[in-house]
Amino acid sequence: MAKERPVEIAPSAAALIESLRGLGYSPETAIADLIDNSIAAEAATIEIAIEWNDGHPEVGLFDNGNGMNRATLGEALRLGGMGPSSARGAGDLGRFGLGLKTASLSQCRQLTIISRTANKTSALVLDVDEIAKRGWFATVPAPMPQHPFVTRLLKLEHGTLILWDRMDSLGGLSGLGKEAFYLRLEDIRAHLGMVFHRFINGDATRLAIILNGRPIKAWDPFQTAHPSTRELPSERVRHAGSAFTVRPYVLPHRDRYANEADYEVAGGPGGWAARQGFYVYRGKRLLVAGSWLGLGGVRTWTRDEASRLARIEIDLPTDLDRDWRIDVRKSQARPPGELRTRLTAIGGRCRQEAREVFAYRGQGPRARGVSQTAPPVWLALKGPKGLQYRINRDHPVIAACRESAGGARPLNAVLSIIERSVPIERIWLDVSETEAAASSPMDANEIAQLGDQLLELGKVLPASMTPDQRADMLLVNLPGDLTKLRAELVRRMGQAT
Repeated sequence: MAKERPVEIAPSAAALIESLRGLGYSPETAIADLIDNSIAAEAATIEIAIEWNDGHPEVGLFDNGNGMNRATLGEALRLGGMGPSSARGAGDLGRFGLGLKTASLSQCRQLTIISRTANKTSALVLDVDEIAKRGWFATVPAPMPQHPFVTRLLKLEHGTLILWDRMDSLGGLSGLGKEAFYLRLEDIRAHLGMVFHRFINGDATRLAIILNGRPIKAWDPFQTAHPSTRELPSERVRHAGSAFTVRPYVLPHRDRYANEADYEVAGGPGGWAARQGFYVYRGKRLLVAGSWLGLGGVRTWTRDEASRLARIEIDLPTDLDRDWRIDVRKSQARPPGELRTRLTAIGGRCRQEAREVFAYRGQGPRARGVSQTAPPVWLALKGPKGLQYRINRDHPVIAACRESAGGARPLNAVLSIIERSVPIERIWLDVSETEAAASSPMDANEIAQLGDQLLELGKVLPASMTPDQRADMLLVNLPGDLTKLRAELVRRMGQAT
């Protein structure tokens, strides 16, 4: 039997490097991958400079981390130098040993790294065109690049500088007009504030990220500082010899925010509809920023209006990378099959709670002294013809109106007409198209008119009720901040007695 002879099939450097450039990084995901390396190097401060340069952008990322010597720097530029099978520490955010190279070269054709450790400087350049000609080689820059960050780095004992040059259309910054370019920088700023929010202002090792001289602000997806955010019971899930925590949250209804600007900020990059679902963290770094992860049982869940307030945190350790199928860009994760049933149950409960808050517009008026236990005006009843909405005949205000009218039959007839003529489909379509836009604040005339109507309605309530009790009963089902209206109703009702 003939002895087998190995046949060398080394990849074409020119073809492979161009293919690796097309992995689908955006500028923000590429920069986030570089920041992962800075965190692994124990940096406390990261400064990023992104200059328009008349449509030919230049990017520099400078950190004060541990830095690298020549040998370590060479390994850092080797494709797959430390692959997914390598053991990584809890603070090492690397995964495939590709991120520094693939992220950078997705945006530029020349990558320069200058690093200092123990007061010694090492520098290498990775050039796409040179690799296509000569193969997998890096070169030592001569002379050093002219950049303000270079001068600063050479004065430090340790730190690293990454420069992107010859950026092209494959990335997302080259060729933009000045206005579009700086708008794009705001997207990058928002993305970094979301992905690294636990490092900037949370429970991870503290990190300052500065973009073009301005600190990046953290964005908390779960709005934990808002008094109306509801944290549901967390669960500890064990899998493959490890464990992680799942924390569901139901965020406040739109009516619970002080103003429209606060509500928009809480929605996050991409808005409320895009940010519902599971938030998967790995080493406290956000990987997935709102997704239902293909869960949902028989019918896979999709983003819908009723679930927009549901957000669920999953905090993974780095030793579950393989089980969760973390991708090269660290922007996707897929739960193991054995966990899908349990995660579906947790997600289902959170979605149901979010649906209740969404449907009930924030649980009544924000007014000191008003009970938050509101009897429903509308009831959702399941019958042979499906779900039907009926006005609650036992609501205290409706019951008082019925007695005042001298019987139930006339009032019931009016209520039946209202119930059967509610344009449910039209309302749902309008809400979907406007992303559940909040009602415009009432002006002074509308408030006065509503006050007069409520004052008349208050006259049919039992005489034994105090003005405060009457005002609370009339206002408890209405959304918005009604503190001033309540005070005026109490005053006028007190004058009438």
